[in-house]
Amino acid sequence: MDKKTTLACLACVLLSGAVFAEPDNGKFLPSAEMLVPNHVFLEAGGGLNFPVNFFNQGRVAMTSYGGNFVAGVGYNFSGWLNSITVTRDMWDQGKGEYALMENFKNNIIEFRLRKIISKKSIKWFPKHLEVIPGLGIGVNFITTDYYPSIRAKEDGRLNSVQLGDKSANCLFYRAGFEFALNGITDLFIPFIGADYNAFYDTSIGGGFAGFARIYAGVRTYPFGIVNDVKRIKQERYEKMIASWPEPAAKIKTALEDSFTPDDDGLNDIAVFDLSTEYLEYDPESWLVSICDKKGKEIKRIEGKGKIPSQVEWDGKAESGELVFSRDEYTVNFTVTLSEGDRERTGLAVLSSSVVIKTGILFEVIIPDKQWKIIVNTIYFDPDRATFEKISEEQKRENKETLESITRQILEHGEVEVLVEGYANNVSNTERENIQELIPLSRLRAQTIVNILSENGLDPDILSSDGKGGSNPIAKWEDRENWWKNRRVEFIVTRK
Repeated sequence: MDKKTTLACLACVLLSGAVFAEPDNGKFLPSAEMLVPNHVFLEAGGGLNFPVNFFNQGRVAMTSYGGNFVAGVGYNFSGWLNSITVTRDMWDQGKGEYALMENFKNNIIEFRLRKIISKKSIKWFPKHLEVIPGLGIGVNFITTDYYPSIRAKEDGRLNSVQLGDKSANCLFYRAGFEFALNGITDLFIPFIGADYNAFYDTSIGGGFAGFARIYAGVRTYPFGIVNDVKRIKQERYEKMIASWPEPAAKIKTALEDSFTPDDDGLNDIAVFDLSTEYLEYDPESWLVSICDKKGKEIKRIEGKGKIPSQVEWDGKAESGELVFSRDEYTVNFTVTLSEGDRERTGLAVLSSSVVIKTGILFEVIIPDKQWKIIVNTIYFDPDRATFEKISEEQKRENKETLESITRQILEHGEVEVLVEGYANNVSNTERENIQELIPLSRLRAQTIVNILSENGLDPDILSSDGKGGSNPIAKWEDRENWWKNRRVEFIVTRK
């Protein structure tokens, strides 16, 4: 990266107000990652020390207020700050009667472990705020001038502890809490904090001592420009993704009204084009579900991961049953999004559908000799063989269906046509079949023969029969599919 590009990137950082400049994975446990130079940090600061209290002296302050300065070097491991810190604490002469210390100093080498908590961890946090609790342990090298008693202070008898003196070194413990202002650049992260510290001193026979600090400082990542450039690229990418339109799933087919899977070599296979828009990752899973006009699923094609560009359907249900002529089937395409796209879009599922309408299927009974057409979309008046009370839409569909059947039969040359009417035997009794269903289905078959004749078929090649409730497609127990039994079949036989 040349100097001009580096300066331009840095300017973008300072102007962008970007969030999470300081490395942080947003989780409690660190992530597995390679050690990289741009996660190394330096920090320095200073502040106010409150008076030291020796616990065996109660709440009596043994020093006055003091000050401190600190410097450290560390590594940010997925939001965990690990550092080696050097601290200098200093107190002047105590003013109170029991303040027996003068020039009391802590010289501390300490390991600190702190955890960044930010908006990545807690969504309602202000976007530039980091809260950083932490603990520390180290060695305290004490130096001080002190009076061994109040009487000694009155008499001016001052003793001293120097570096290296016996018992002048002790363990040091720290608990702290910081607030950092983050989100601009890794080169400059200001913070403020407070801590409480304890140590066990035997050099003057004082035992456990403790004191509090408040402080401010700056943390910097010397190679932070690498983080900043990475973040700029990531934020630009995220903005680009966020600017995408609403994700969508799409399904299309070229056979919306001419699907005829009757093995004649024409439109026997329905091909569905599948696609998604504005997704970043392959989906978790996908499903193509084909339903009949009652909404019941008859076929499903599904998979996981990458969506195929096309799927095919041969017109058969899972049971092997073939589609009916002049009927409608709804093909639903459902996509379950990946975790990444769910988080980005707030959506879990995308769906789309297309309605496919079958043409006239000539199912082969005897090759080049006999065929069958099954239609369940010829509508009659209830318990009648007439078309007077049905809707105008149903009348129109009847007209289009029978005209289409007429054209298809004429294209087959010299043939004979038997029209068979079927009904559903609701009571499952022979009485209903003989007394009601056969006479009704016979009349309806004859009505259709009359219309085929009017449409141009020679009456001499036409015949009809009423089958009533015989040869049901759906069993009597399968109440949900009784509608399939109410149908008309055309048996076309070449002369």
